[in-house]
Amino acid sequence: NVPVAKFLKKLSHLNLNDKRLDSMANISVCKSLKNLYLYNNNIRVIEGLDKFKNLTHLYLENNKISQIEGLPEACLQKLYLNENDIEVVENLENANNLTELHVASQRLPPYQPLRFAPNIIDTIAHTLLVLNIANNNIDTVVDVLRLTNLEKLNMARNKIENMDMCLALMQLESLKELDLRGNPAAKMPKYTENLIANSPSFLSKLDGKEVVENHRTMLKNLVAFKSGGLGFRERASYDDEENMDQGYGNMSLTNQRAPQIEEKWGSAPGAMDYIGGEFR
Repeated sequence: NVPVAKFLKKLSHLNLNDKRLDSMANISVCKSLKNLYLYNNNIRVIEGLDKFKNLTHLYLENNKISQIEGLPEACLQKLYLNENDIEVVENLENANNLTELHVASQRLPPYQPLRFAPNIIDTIAHTLLVLNIANNNIDTVVDVLRLTNLEKLNMARNKIENMDMCLALMQLESLKELDLRGNPAAKMPKYTENLIANSPSFLSKLDGKEVVENHRTMLKNLVAFKSGGLGFRERASYDDEENMDQGYGNMSLTNQRAPQIEEKWGSAPGAMDYIGGEFR
């Protein structure tokens, strides 16, 4: 039989979900952990993990954590902190390998948005591929626009009211999946068509639904058509009854330069101007 102490030191995966734990103090003996599951407990403080050299996946959803701290930043790749009491995303200055960050549905004071501490975005921007910040009273996309390598972004059930902010997210050229459901802007007329018409080629899912490539192509061509950018043959194709049956044939277009992000929401390093036709 392997002695308990030796076994714990070699343990790579540990599942302690739903155990009513209120402390992480004794976990420090498991020095070789790679995956640690601690969701659905009563933990208030992240502790005893900063010396771990192999921990890549940490699951702490639905606890009572109010501050991000004490993490093994250098090796951590996926961090799950949904449904806690966090008000500021912070103390990730050395998280140079973080690819996924999940901080949705924090128990925030009324109307207070989840915030990112200064310099955190610059640290995680190079590696972060997945960000879940749903249901956090967020009313701007300025910080997110600096995460230029994002492939999946969930900002559902926030306070994004401006269609220009939604369109600005189309600057994220690596974006494959975007969820903005439940935001006020998502209820605006032609919201879906506007986003698809201005979307990067990699975007394959919008608000939980597949983006069909031929619809995207047709909408982009319609933008060009309305702005006078297509020739006679391409223009003539939009008289086809089949294209009109797709549901996009009766849109009027105002093709004008959209406001710069810096002008509307303040200076944001990495935020770029954008030009997109918008259906009105």
